[in-house]
Amino acid sequence: MVQFFKAKKQSPLGKNRVQEQSCHETIEMSVDVIDHNANGILLSHQPIIVVPASIPGELYRVSILSKKQKVWHGKIVKVLQGHESARVKAFCPYVNECGGCSHQAFDADYLIEAKQISLQSYLNKAIASTKLERCEWEEVIKSDIADNRYGYRRRARIAIDARNSNEIKIGFRQEKSNKIVDIPRCAVLAESLQSVYERLVTIIKRLPSASSIGHITLTEGAQRAQVCLHLTKSLNAESVQILALEQASSGTQYVIESPASKLINITALRSSGGSSDVATNSVSNSVFTISDSPGVNLAITANNFIQINQHVNQQMLTLAKDWLNPTSEDYVVDLFSGVGNFSLALAPYCKQVIGVEGVPEMVQQAAANAQLNGIKNCRFEHYDLNDLALKATLNIPQGALFIVDPSRAGALAIMKVISVFKPQKILYVSCNPTSFARDIDVLPSKFEITKMRALDMFPFTKHIEMVALISSK
Repeated sequence: MVQFFKAKKQSPLGKNRVQEQSCHETIEMSVDVIDHNANGILLSHQPIIVVPASIPGELYRVSILSKKQKVWHGKIVKVLQGHESARVKAFCPYVNECGGCSHQAFDADYLIEAKQISLQSYLNKAIASTKLERCEWEEVIKSDIADNRYGYRRRARIAIDARNSNEIKIGFRQEKSNKIVDIPRCAVLAESLQSVYERLVTIIKRLPSASSIGHITLTEGAQRAQVCLHLTKSLNAESVQILALEQASSGTQYVIESPASKLINITALRSSGGSSDVATNSVSNSVFTISDSPGVNLAITANNFIQINQHVNQQMLTLAKDWLNPTSEDYVVDLFSGVGNFSLALAPYCKQVIGVEGVPEMVQQAAANAQLNGIKNCRFEHYDLNDLALKATLNIPQGALFIVDPSRAGALAIMKVISVFKPQKILYVSCNPTSFARDIDVLPSKFEITKMRALDMFPFTKHIEMVALISSK
C-alpha cells in the first residue's frame, strides 16, 4: 500500500502549516489528504484549501485562485520539496499546457494506490456502514504501462484550430480552456497509434480543407486504426483525394462524419465526386472492429462509446464473469449495454443476455454485433433508463444477474426500482464515486456490497474507475 512520505521540516509553518505572503495571494503549504477527485486538500486550514495534482508529503508554493466561505482553491506554482519516492520526471513536454494528463509527475503505481485509499475513505463515509460490513477490497486492476512506455489510450478525441491556414494547431485543449495546444506527438496513445497520430498531424496541416474539420476521433482497431474527421462543412475534391491516397498507402481507415451526421468512408466519398449524398453509415467495405473478449469482435463507429483502455477493459470483462459466475440457467441483464461490451462477453456462459440501452444507434449496433459473432442468446432493447416507469414495461425475469454501467451521472432512477426484479447479484461499474454512493444509498437495506475493486482506467489523471459486487443478504 502507499506510504505517505512526510516532508522534513524546513522552517516553521505555523499551526495550519500555511505561510501567507503580504499580498495574501501566494502561500507555502502542504496538503493533508487526497480526496476522491484526486485533489490534495489542506484540512487544517480554515477554510480548507483544495489544490489539484498535489499529494501529502510535498511542500508547495501555491497561488490562491479563489476564496469562498468554506473553501479556497489554489494552483501549484512551484514544488519546494518533492515526495522522495512518488514524484517522477514528467514524460511529456506539454504537461504544463495540455489538459489531459494532469498527474504524470507522480509514479503511476503510487498514484493509483493513493487514489484507491482516498476512494475507500470517501465511500466509507458516504455509504451506510450496514452496506459495507462484509465488503472486501481487492487489488487494483492496473493499466498495462511501464517505465518509458506510457501508451494506454486506444481512442482519443483530437482538437483542431485551422482558422489561420499558416498556423494550424492540432492536439488537445488546455484544462478549463478552449485554447488548443499544438502537440506533434502524444505519449499516452496506444503504441500502434503513435505513428498514425504523427502522420495524421502532418497530413491535416497540409490539407486544403483543414478549416472544414471540427474535431477528429482516432481509434485503434483489431486490424487497423481509424481516423474520423467530424466536419462542419464539406471537404473539397483535392482534400478528398489526399485522404483517399493516404488510406490506400497507410492502411489506416479514413472516415468522415458529414455536417448532416452521416458516416462515410473516404473512398465512397471520392467515388461520389465529393458529395456526401451517399448511403448513411457507408463507412467501409469491411467492418471496423475491436476485440477485448476471446472470439468476440465488436463492430464500432467513431460515435459509439467504448472503453478507451483495452487492457483494463479485458480484465474487467474477466472480473464480471468471475464475480457474477453465471450458469447455463441464468439470465444476465446488462443495463446501459452500449454496443455489447459486457453482453457478448458473458453470453456463452448463461441462458440469455438482455441488453438495455437508451441510445437507439447503439442498440442497433449491439444487435448487429450479436449477429456478426453468431451469438443467438442476446436481445437488445431500447429504453430510457431514467424513466421510473421502466419497471412496469421492461420484460425481465425475476432473479437475474445484473450489470449496471452508467455514465458519470449514475443510475439513480433504475437503482430505485431494481429490487422489484429480485436480482441475485448486481455488478455496478462506476467512473464517479459521488453518483455511485448516491445510487447505493437508495437500495433497500437487504442489499450490501460484498466486493470492490478500483480500476486504473485513466493513469496519469485525476480520474478513477471502480467496480462493485452487490448481493442480497
